[in-house]
This record gives sequence, structure tokens and C-alpha cells, in this order.
Amino acid sequence: MRSIQESLITRLKVPTKIGNKIKVKKCNNCGNIRNPPRTYCNRCQGTDFTEVTFGPKGEIITYSSSYKRKATDKQRFFGQVRLFSDNGKDSMGLGGTFDVESIDELDIGQKVELVADDRYNIFKIVRE
Repeated sequence: MRSIQESLITRLKVPTKIGNKIKVKKCNNCGNIRNPPRTYCNRCQGTDFTEVTFGPKGEIITYSSSYKRKATDKQRFFGQVRLFSDNGKDSMGLGGTFDVESIDELDIGQKVELVADDRYNIFKIVRE
């Protein structure tokens, strides 16, 4: 089975994560949010985009934990978060890891914040 790869021409060379915010493209034709950003819309094939910034604030959609192979292994907690745009009109789902010690600290709908990290999407709980 052949894998389909996107052309180097359609792949943008801009960073999508700047600090603790994510830059994406929103299609002006159909409203589809494209992350990572590309030069065309995968829904309507349009090429007219607006740049939208999401984060750092969001809320937990779902979460889970990793399996510990040995008692000395550190358990990791990961899941999906809904990030909101700067203007509050749009939202998008983003997967990542939660910076917590126990799964008991997580709850659906809980407020989180994206941490500035160049390699991973890490979310910390916002304590109110």
C-alpha cells in the first residue's frame, strides 16, 4: 500500500506554535480550520485563508493515562483539549500531555493552559 504524501509545494514552512499559542489557517470560503497550515483547504480546495491564533486557554475534552510497565515507570496523562481563538469565535481540538501527578486531578470541562514548549503540547491545570 502506497502512502500519500503532501507535496513540498503545498507544505508551508512557518512555525505553527509561537510560545504558548498556535497559528493556524482558516478557510474564508467554508470556515474549515487547517492545522498544520497548508496552501489549500482540504474540505473545499479553496486557497483564500485568514491566519487565526489559538490558545493558550482551553478546556479538557477527554483524557486517559499510559500503561506503566514497571513500578518505577512514571505514568503519563494525555488527551484532547479545546483551545479557543483570541477573539473567542472559533475553537479547535488539540492533543497533548497533562502536567499533573494523578489522574484524579483531571476532569472533563476543566480549564487548562498550553505551556510554551517547542517539541510537545503540554497542558497545565488553571487553578482558580
